[in-house]
Amino acid sequence: MKKLILSVLSMVLISGASYAATLSMGLSGSMINYDASGTETVKSSGTKNKKSESGNAGAASLFLEADTGMVTIGLDVIPYSATIGDYNNARTDTDTDDSADSAGKNKGDINFSNHVTLYVEKPINDLLFVKAGLSRVTIQTDDKNATGSTYGNEDSTGYMFGIGTKRDLASGAFMKMEAQYAKYEGATFNGSADTDSVKNKIELDDFDTITLKVSIGKSF
Repeated sequence: MKKLILSVLSMVLISGASYAATLSMGLSGSMINYDASGTETVKSSGTKNKKSESGNAGAASLFLEADTGMVTIGLDVIPYSATIGDYNNARTDTDTDDSADSAGKNKGDINFSNHVTLYVEKPINDLLFVKAGLSRVTIQTDDKNATGSTYGNEDSTGYMFGIGTKRDLASGAFMKMEAQYAKYEGATFNGSADTDSVKNKIELDDFDTITLKVSIGKSF
């Protein structure tokens, strides 16, 4: 992921130099509405549990941009692990073929880590712009499950479209407000094996997010 960030960052800087672009950097705050669903397959019983989840989460990110005069090429990075959802549900032990499984509470957090978006902005007029981008993210699970299963992390890619408005502030600063729609590909999470060498599996479907973002930047 670090190599990806450095490669994309180099491309943005080279593009800026090639077109005598104005470089900018700044900070964004986002409110993310997510809508996701998935299916859990329970160990050796084969029971499938379908669940949907939606909610809101906040995140902060850093961005670097090169304005070529025709388009703006940018890189947006969430530099920490951001919690975008959680789960907490009771479970009845239906897998009775070994003593390691138990009923109880399954709960945990779903986190976005190493979220990087490469985007292009195109102005429509003096105030409005449209935006499109590609994202890469690691989906982390932080589990406390009565089943004893733990799940690893999986990478996902997505695409994003948005529309926003930009206004200049004093001393070369600017503010942007925008709305974005993004769609990410699903992932499969295999749980740790129990004493019978069987394991739970969670299949996350493709999922959507709608984001409202406010950004403050400085050109130099």
